[in-house]
Amino acid sequence: MNPIARNPWIFKLAIVCLAAAASVNAVAQTAPAKDAKEAKDLATTLAQPFVTVNGEAQSNARAEVLLREHLSRGTPDNAELRQGVREQLINQAVMAQQARKAGLEKEPLVQAQLDLARQAIMAQIWQQKVLSEVVVKDDELKAEYDRQVARLGKQEYQLRHLLVAEEATAKLLIDKIQAGAKLADLANEYSRDPATQGRGGLTDWNVPTNLQPAVAEVLPKLEKGKVWPQAVRSAGGWHVLQLEDKRAFTAPTLEASKPQLMQIIARQTLESRVQALKAQAKVQ
Repeated sequence: MNPIARNPWIFKLAIVCLAAAASVNAVAQTAPAKDAKEAKDLATTLAQPFVTVNGEAQSNARAEVLLREHLSRGTPDNAELRQGVREQLINQAVMAQQARKAGLEKEPLVQAQLDLARQAIMAQIWQQKVLSEVVVKDDELKAEYDRQVARLGKQEYQLRHLLVAEEATAKLLIDKIQAGAKLADLANEYSRDPATQGRGGLTDWNVPTNLQPAVAEVLPKLEKGKVWPQAVRSAGGWHVLQLEDKRAFTAPTLEASKPQLMQIIARQTLESRVQALKAQAKVQ
């Protein structure tokens, strides 16, 4: 976690609730067949052995799932990849066979792991189905864009900061700065923030919503070039803060932000569907 920045600002937002589904983005579903015969032929092909290990068939379907997982991560589709998929299936098969011989699948916690894996896969496939059905209208994009721009505010800030574990240490360093020491020098020596420690504590430009709440709260009170006289506590530790500069913030255009806005709306749609399902569920 970045000790001073809370999250990438909203147009770079990652969809947390979909992170677990990333590996099945391209593997969950096969393209629908055009007719019943084509569907039957496809099912027959997928059921055929891709490789057989100790008499146990590893189907084309398993190979296809592994192949698509690799492709979804950007691996080029070539003979080397397909050979790698074959080796992966063989390795998995011999280890799973040994696990069964040892009776490991009969252990209660192993059975629970297998059940959870199946449940997680089904949940991920459902997520992908929901997302594939999301249709985002232009007015929805514009409304979401306006909301995000309003959250970002009209100014962005560049800080110098150093991060230490103890409040007492932060106070001593503030005293040193007020006595004439430079925060940049002290940051290089004392700061525990790897992102800025070698840069004299200099951060990137950030809007307030990108920063830890305790840090963002202090921003309007900072004077350019002056250190804040109190140590500021965040989840990462204790900060010594100095305003390097501030400037007007210009948000990216709606057109440039469309991919991220689509992700945000998709996430909201998915979260809404999950909450609706939970509201209808009988939970005891």
